[in-house]
Amino acid sequence: MKQTVSSSPHVASNNRTRRIMIDVLIALSPCVVCAIVFFGYHVAINLVTCIVFCFGTELLYNLVISKNFTVDGVKRSSVTDMSFAVTAVILTLNLPAVMPVSKFGLNIMGKSGAIAFSFDTVILCALGSIFAIALVKMLFGGLGRNFANPACTGRIFLFIAFGASGAFNLTSSLFADNLVSTGATWLGTRESVTASALLDMFLGNISTAAVGETCVIAILAGYAYLSIRRVIDARVPLIVVGSLAVFAFLFDVVPSGDKGVTMVYDTLAHVLSGGLLFGAVFMATDYSTSPNTFKGSVIFAIGIGLITALIRSFGNFPEGFSFALLIMNLTVPLIDKYILPKPFGYVKPTKDGENGAKAVGK
Repeated sequence: MKQTVSSSPHVASNNRTRRIMIDVLIALSPCVVCAIVFFGYHVAINLVTCIVFCFGTELLYNLVISKNFTVDGVKRSSVTDMSFAVTAVILTLNLPAVMPVSKFGLNIMGKSGAIAFSFDTVILCALGSIFAIALVKMLFGGLGRNFANPACTGRIFLFIAFGASGAFNLTSSLFADNLVSTGATWLGTRESVTASALLDMFLGNISTAAVGETCVIAILAGYAYLSIRRVIDARVPLIVVGSLAVFAFLFDVVPSGDKGVTMVYDTLAHVLSGGLLFGAVFMATDYSTSPNTFKGSVIFAIGIGLITALIRSFGNFPEGFSFALLIMNLTVPLIDKYILPKPFGYVKPTKDGENGAKAVGK
């Protein structure tokens, strides 16, 4: 078999882990800005809390494992790759602006009746960060060895542990002017959709369950940046979104009896509502928890869309993306086991039965 091998030294890729994480943080910045503008200083407080506890948890874990409590130990720790910051930002954007817990009740109310400061939310952000970093990421060996997306599992942990106490009962209200009595999102009400309502979903002029999913323009800006930088495979988010649209149309829109343009509006509302777009761009493309091959990624992405649509259509939860992503994260080892990457230098066998190697050598 003929092979062409370049002489050393070989040029290493610029896509080092730290560089990739910085690119993801840049892509997330429009969502962060929009979240703070729309929902106020509560988002900034949550972001700082998540960053501090993600950083502290990962650093402490590294120092304890290495038993090197020195400056050199800090420099050698995994916090230098900035992956903790990506987890912190994504977790923040996956949560409401405030999360009051009925059994805690540690909230300071303003004169207007809105929550001025929520200790409950700070506590939950800290717990979610510790869970995501310590139990999901570091306990399994750190970045690249985690079995599921840390931010996603951190959100699910908080939802399961504190959802019954009212932490997720409130949707985030625009401009944080009424964070006590906000209304449900479209996924919770399934009201008739109009063109103006779709425009509001696109621009972000609507209450949401998580602050990062409010403005589609900000998400698309991040998607464009990551695609241009080739940090992500631009096809994967499109497959996730397309799959959800198809399955939501079949499982929810068609059975509802909608006709004509209403069917199109409702399908678009499924795409623009909830955390689908945000998760498809920033979570379903995670290197560590997605398949190694494109064929595997297609199965992975379709599975996310299918499970999300099933939960939205038949389940007790109005959203479903986080659970769908976690389930498909767990299938990645199985997908990679049966869908293997093509070996380097492989050539498809010829029709006469000769192997590819001999065919190339002729």
